[in-house]
Amino acid sequence: MHIVVPAFRFRLAASRPVFPTLHVIMRLLIGTAALIALSCAAHAATLKPVSATYAVVRDGKPIGDANYVLVANPDGTWTLRSQTHGSAGMARLLGLEVREESTFRWTDGKPQGVHYDYKQDAAIKSKRREIDFDWHANQARVHDNGKNFAYAIPVGTIDRSTVAVALGQAIASGAHDAALPVAAKDHVEQQTFATRGEEKITIPAGSFNAVRIERTDVAGKARSWYAPNVTTLPLRVEQLQGDGSMIVMELKTP
Repeated sequence: MHIVVPAFRFRLAASRPVFPTLHVIMRLLIGTAALIALSCAAHAATLKPVSATYAVVRDGKPIGDANYVLVANPDGTWTLRSQTHGSAGMARLLGLEVREESTFRWTDGKPQGVHYDYKQDAAIKSKRREIDFDWHANQARVHDNGKNFAYAIPVGTIDRSTVAVALGQAIASGAHDAALPVAAKDHVEQQTFATRGEEKITIPAGSFNAVRIERTDVAGKARSWYAPNVTTLPLRVEQLQGDGSMIVMELKTP
């Protein structure tokens, strides 16, 4: 789940994401045909439907809530939907709403993108990005705020929101690091992650023993905590923004 939370300055010319997409929350290395490359002893974990609500905070100040739902589709694909509502501070003043939907296939313990749709609405700026994964041509076709892009992708490429699911399943399978090719606007991002051990965390949903995982291709960019016995999605996510501020998401209801 990559939450993309846009952060807004009260200037028409400078707007930034406030909510990271739990997409916003992670990026990895382009592997060949493998999407998750980890400990050889890892066993396959079964993907299950899930729903979760998160409290979203920026630099210690509440911004709003984010709701996530992962569902299985009749055609064998999966869809992760999220909606973030700005209910406090500048996000509330601007009427911020972020909707994100990722559809992917889960094959042999690995996800592969099918379609991605991101919409951000606010008083001073709106954003839209769609990605179609064309596996006949091995291309990503992107429509981003009125501009079109197309580029080659390796097998197993996913969108930024699906990363959260891929990491949760990797940890549930016993993996200690992960490598994922992630489709961005005009290229494939190379993202890598590694676990940093288990620790106890206290969040609105309660206290849990969780595995901490950090993004390693960009030091200090993002880290998250997972407890596979609780939910496939992260319990807590921290993401450093371009302006130096920190977005934190914490599970309220699993």
